[in-house]
Amino acid sequence: MKKILGLLVCSSLVFSLAGCGPADGIASRSTGNTQGVNDVLEAEKKAAEQTEASEDNKITESAAGNSVSENESSASEEIASSDDEDPNTDPEKSVHFDMASIDMDKIDVDLTALSSTMVYSEVYNMMTTPDDYMGKVVKMNGAFTVFHDEGSSDFFYACIVKDASACCAQGIEFQLAGEHEYPKDYPYEGDEICVVGVYDTYKDGDSTYCTLKNAKIV
Repeated sequence: MKKILGLLVCSSLVFSLAGCGPADGIASRSTGNTQGVNDVLEAEKKAAEQTEASEDNKITESAAGNSVSENESSASEEIASSDDEDPNTDPEKSVHFDMASIDMDKIDVDLTALSSTMVYSEVYNMMTTPDDYMGKVVKMNGAFTVFHDEGSSDFFYACIVKDASACCAQGIEFQLAGEHEYPKDYPYEGDEICVVGVYDTYKDGDSTYCTLKNAKIV
């Protein structure tokens, strides 16, 4: 689990007959049993019915198995599709508000205009009172930092700010809009950056994290 930024699967039957005799039956020389023509025909009829019933059962079981398999496959595809569209992890969607309605050119919280002391205090407030900032466009300066979750092999990116004495630091995770690949599409770790993004929170396990979604580095 990554550190919180800031705080947070046909069969066939073979009949052997000794020979053909009168209509009233013939004795089998090998067994001494008497078996008439009607008996033989009746036995063949029953055998054919049993074979047909057996084949019908196999077809029914096969069809049922295919149906279950298709249903499971369909369910798996739906789950995968649902995961792909999960607004909790999509950098351009949110479970709390309509991202499309956000005006990215209107900065609601401009941390670049504050002193180092005020910036650190404001970031702290963003960690402790997230509802006050939900859906607001935030602009901030800071050092680019990468966090690597070895358990999932995921990378998480953050903008880190320090207090006035430079002894303490805290930051906010950001998720760039569009498709990006680390490291070629990101700054070097430690570089000073300016990020603009929409404040949001998301759940990962039992923890809640804050992030700037639909972000861009300016």
